[in-house]
Amino acid sequence: MTDHTVPGVYIEESSGLSLSIISGATAIPVFAFDKNSHKSGIFKAEEVVEIGSWLDVTQAISASIVSPTPEERKHDEAKQKEWQKEWQDKLQELLKIMPTDLLYQSLKTYFDNGGGRCYLTGVEQLEKLVPSLDDITLMVQAGSSLDNFKSAVAKLCKPGATYFALYDGPQTEMSGTKEVSDATKNYDTNPYAAVYYPWLKTDQVTDIPPSAAVAGVYCAVDRQRGVWKAPANVELKGGVTPKYKISDMVNGECNVPTEGGKSINVIREFRGTGPLIWGARTLESNKDTWRYVPVRRLFNAAEKDIRHAMSIALFEPNSHPTWERTRSAIDIYLYGLWQQGALLGSTPEEAYFVQIGKGVTMTETDIKQGKMIVRVGLAAVRPAEFIILQLTQDVVPA
Repeated sequence: MTDHTVPGVYIEESSGLSLSIISGATAIPVFAFDKNSHKSGIFKAEEVVEIGSWLDVTQAISASIVSPTPEERKHDEAKQKEWQKEWQDKLQELLKIMPTDLLYQSLKTYFDNGGGRCYLTGVEQLEKLVPSLDDITLMVQAGSSLDNFKSAVAKLCKPGATYFALYDGPQTEMSGTKEVSDATKNYDTNPYAAVYYPWLKTDQVTDIPPSAAVAGVYCAVDRQRGVWKAPANVELKGGVTPKYKISDMVNGECNVPTEGGKSINVIREFRGTGPLIWGARTLESNKDTWRYVPVRRLFNAAEKDIRHAMSIALFEPNSHPTWERTRSAIDIYLYGLWQQGALLGSTPEEAYFVQIGKGVTMTETDIKQGKMIVRVGLAAVRPAEFIILQLTQDVVPA
């Protein structure tokens, strides 16, 4: 503190409203499970478990096998061999279950494909527990009950919530238009969700939920390129391959359905390539606005970042200085997105706008009611889904 004892002019800086918007994590998934998809019972459906890496999964498996404490071993050395055999037997029993434990296989392929920190919880607990965790952005079916997962998605993945859901496609093979049409009826129209097909397999495992591997790709692509990059034309890792071969006809029907706009994104193998995610459409692809996964997820990320930053302006004077600080903070944030290639336009003015002010976004009544209204517009880039080469042949007259 300044000692005001000497005559003179003193300058003191008071802390005022300082706004800045920091880009938050865009791919933090929660994996849903139930007793059918998690046969080993290592994780409890009524709890939320945070997983930081594959090491956490293996440690949870070891911890689930009850073994004697060091104190018990010390006082009963005669039972050492018996305890050791019992522990080994339980471990072998678990290992036999793991190839059919869909949650275990989901987590393995998720981390194999670039996944990071995530959460696990019972599918019936999603609606209650997900809103309590402010960093979750993705909901992954991971082989759990479709009806229960769909119910949670309908209530959570909606405007203002900034969640995006990844569904597993049908486990059976789709070989024609009718099968694809019938499959789409199992999902609700929703721009905040996408479906992936077919299920995956390895040499040892016959059924791996595709949503989990794709969630890992979402994490990797967001980290390496940005949330605005389509998580497609990316090769899956970890030795997984599509369970079924997909023809161009089925691929076309899945991508652009004959009826409705509920697209199914396929995973395909081509000659000379590994398994590739070959689609990036939402379950509302018949509308231009939210047809593509990266567009919807970019808006989700921007909404979440801006909303989080704007909370600091609560109870500040609803006047021009606050409005200008707010406008400036959002403008700087969006300018950064534009510089990184997330927004379309050769100039910032073409890429986005931020509007706030009396007579612009607010009336006198709005201000008296304590409302500060900001209008933000983004021109999101869209993936080049169809690359058309127009080839001509010039015939030189003889």
